[in-house]
Amino acid sequence: MLQNINTGNGSDDINFDEKSFLRKARLKSILRIILISLGVAVGVFILAFVAPELILQNQENRINSFYPDLVKFTEPNTYALSGENYSVRLFGRQKEYYLVRLIGNKPYPAGTITVDFDVWGGEQTKGDHSFCILNLDVDKSLNAYSKISTAIPEVTKEYLVPYAVPKLTFYHPAVNYEKFIREFNMLENIPGDYIVEMALSFKKTLTLDEMKTLMPGDLKLMWGAVSVFKDQDYKKSNYLAEKLLGNPYINSIDGEKELINELERLSQIPSYHSDNLKRTVSFLKENGVKYYGVVVVGSPETLKKLSSNPIITGAVLGIVTTPY
Repeated sequence: MLQNINTGNGSDDINFDEKSFLRKARLKSILRIILISLGVAVGVFILAFVAPELILQNQENRINSFYPDLVKFTEPNTYALSGENYSVRLFGRQKEYYLVRLIGNKPYPAGTITVDFDVWGGEQTKGDHSFCILNLDVDKSLNAYSKISTAIPEVTKEYLVPYAVPKLTFYHPAVNYEKFIREFNMLENIPGDYIVEMALSFKKTLTLDEMKTLMPGDLKLMWGAVSVFKDQDYKKSNYLAEKLLGNPYINSIDGEKELINELERLSQIPSYHSDNLKRTVSFLKENGVKYYGVVVVGSPETLKKLSSNPIITGAVLGIVTTPY
C-alpha cells in the first residue's frame, strides 16, 4: 500500500521538466534585460541628442523673432537677413545673419554678425569687428605709408569687416569731443551722378520737424539716431553715446509711434536685451523722441549744402555707389 502511494508521487516528479523550466525562465530574464537596456539606450539618446536639438531649435526661433529687428534699431541704416546655423558643441549653436545697408533703394552688403547661444539661452554676438587705416611716417624723407590697425584711436575713420564698408559714427551733443570727423571735403572727389550715404550729427537734440527743416528736400532720411539717456548720464558716462538706438521708420507718417510700439514688443521677448529695451521704452514715453543725428542718402551736390550749417557737427561718409 505504501509502495503504491510512493510510486504515484514519484510519477508527478518525473512529469515536471526542471531543465525546460529553467531554460524558459532564463530566456525570459535575458529578454527582460535586453528590453530594459534598449529602453535605457533610447532614453539616453533622447536626452543626449533629440531633446537638446529640440531646445536649440526653440532657442533659435526665439532669437529669430527679435534679433533682425534689434539690428534694425541699433545699427545705423542696417538690416539683418537670416543665414545658416552651425552646431559648434553638443549643447551650443551659432546663427549667422547677413547685414545689408540701403543706399536709397539699392541694397549693399555690410558684413555679417553671428549670434552664439546654448540650450539655456545666453546669446552672445560675435563678428561685429572694425578696423582703421593709420598713416605712419617711417622716414621724413619718404612719403607716409598706411597701416591697417584694429586698435582704433579716438576720432578715426572706421571700417567694418569683411567688406570694408565705412562705419557710420555719431557724436552726441552732451559728450565733450575734442574733434569731429567732417568729410564734406571728400564730396568734391565724387562724381555728381553717384549716390552718397552720410551720417550727420547735430550740435543739439532736435525733434523730427526741426530736423526736417534743416535738410534739403532731395535728401532721403534713412535712420535717425535717438537720444535714450539724459544729458547728465551721457556727460558722466561717455561710452553711453556708443550704445546706439535709432528710428528706421523716420519717413513713415506715424514712424515715432511705430518705433516705440516695436521696441515695446521686442522688450516682451525673453532675451539679454529685454530689460534695457523696457528702460528705453519708458524713457521715450516720458521724454519724447529727440534726434542727435541722422543717416541721409543723396547726391554729393546736395550734401555739400550742409557743410556751412553751424548745427551740423560730425559728417561721416558712408557707402558711395552708382545709381541703378
